[in-house]
Amino acid sequence: MKLGLQGRWTVTGLSDIKTELDGVPLVNCTRVTFDGSGLEMLDTSGAWYLNDLATRLRAKNIAVDISNLQDNHRRTLERVAQLPHEKEPEEKYAGHVAAFFIAAGKQTMDIWQDTLRAIAFLGQFLASLPGLVLQPKNLRLRSIVFHVNEAGLKAVPIIALMAFSISFVTGYQGSYQLAKFDATIYTVDLIVLSTLREMSALITAIMLAGRSGSAFAAQLGTMKMNEEVDALQTMGASPFQVLVLPRLIAIVIALPLLTVLADMMGLLGGYVYMASFLDYSYLQYTSRMQEAADLKQFYVGLSKAPAFAVLIGIVGCMQGLRPSRSAEEVGRKTITAVVQAIFLVIVADALFSVIFTKLGI
Repeated sequence: MKLGLQGRWTVTGLSDIKTELDGVPLVNCTRVTFDGSGLEMLDTSGAWYLNDLATRLRAKNIAVDISNLQDNHRRTLERVAQLPHEKEPEEKYAGHVAAFFIAAGKQTMDIWQDTLRAIAFLGQFLASLPGLVLQPKNLRLRSIVFHVNEAGLKAVPIIALMAFSISFVTGYQGSYQLAKFDATIYTVDLIVLSTLREMSALITAIMLAGRSGSAFAAQLGTMKMNEEVDALQTMGASPFQVLVLPRLIAIVIALPLLTVLADMMGLLGGYVYMASFLDYSYLQYTSRMQEAADLKQFYVGLSKAPAFAVLIGIVGCMQGLRPSRSAEEVGRKTITAVVQAIFLVIVADALFSVIFTKLGI
């Protein structure tokens, strides 16, 4: 049987070529000749498919000849034929249950490896701080200020609007329920305590994880893909000192400041609701606010911010510095960084709540 190779055998047309060849009957065929005189273009993917097709035919005891190829097409086919073509062993699963446990085991190992990397990043960060205190000249102040501006100042509008809106909605929903017990006065307690102790630090951290954590992962991932990180190492510079440390310090500075802003805007949102819908005066609101909470509640919420900042910074930088071979992989790692950072922030907030409750704070 003689088959003529026509047109362009490139990656974009392989699916159509494969469909057409699958319809060719090879029953009782002992020899197949591929005539390449009509072949216009042959890239690596086309050559790989042609070589693989010839190999499969020979395995069925069918003689294969490939003739009339242009010199450049022949050289491409010869290079591809010299590459290893070992097939990956097929995994045989005992069923859906076994497949589930295998996938769960792989996922557990990935989580364990990420945990070890995060601990290493945290240890390196803490070990670097004494050196910066003793030798401030090593502090990359310009880079830190830049990232404080990116992660902090540019996030002010969205954090302020978010804190104001959440407090307003909390007051609205809380007063509606408390009105059933004729206890709307406690709406102020609800707004103030939830804002100072929980919502400001938590929601600000979640917003910063989506905004700055993703930016860290995308920036460092792109630099890793473009081999800029390797260039730094070649020049004798530490990527951690140059790229990671300024970002971590900047987010540790920015998140507590944004939390204070969220506290103020949250209390303002609560006052606007109480004044607009429940006719509370400014003096009534501030008086009840002082009875409901003191500075201890403010410090409890603020104390969480540095821990959240370290988690967000470490996860974002860690995912960004993992090897990336394509822009698509950088995107996946950026998504992973955001999801992991938000998850860790929520878990850390739950741990803080349990610890503060046990301590009676």
